[in-house]
Amino acid sequence: MKDLKNKLGFVNLMDPTDISDTDTKSKLLDLAGFESAVVGFHIGEITGVDGSNYLTPKLQESNTTVDGDFTDVAEADIEGAFSVINSTSLDQVIQVVGYKGTKRYVRLFLDYTGTAITAGIVGVFGVVSDARREPVTAPAAVSAT
Repeated sequence: MKDLKNKLGFVNLMDPTDISDTDTKSKLLDLAGFESAVVGFHIGEITGVDGSNYLTPKLQESNTTVDGDFTDVAEADIEGAFSVINSTSLDQVIQVVGYKGTKRYVRLFLDYTGTAITAGIVGVFGVVSDARREPVTAPAAVSAT
């Protein structure tokens, strides 16, 4: 039986927000009870992006919700890759990566370089799957402490 609906849980990690040139961290995706996850973002048109003013999306992980405990996920623990957005030809996209690590929490860190970016609407989401119990109940997004 084709039943994808009961195998996936969708979590809003950040409402679409104009974050201009401000480094921003999404809420946390809690992976307790799940074997698979992806994290992605949707970005609209960015104003002021160029080779000196750009956005670097980074997946971060931790076993705690303490903000200072999060570190960038090793390349070996990511399926796919986020692309740096350093040109207007690279905005208005959805980017998604799979998480293969073992930490309980993941989040997206939007790292801005430069100060000329004056607009950029970004929303962040997570998807969990391979639950230890089905149907999947999506976890609530968690705030870092």
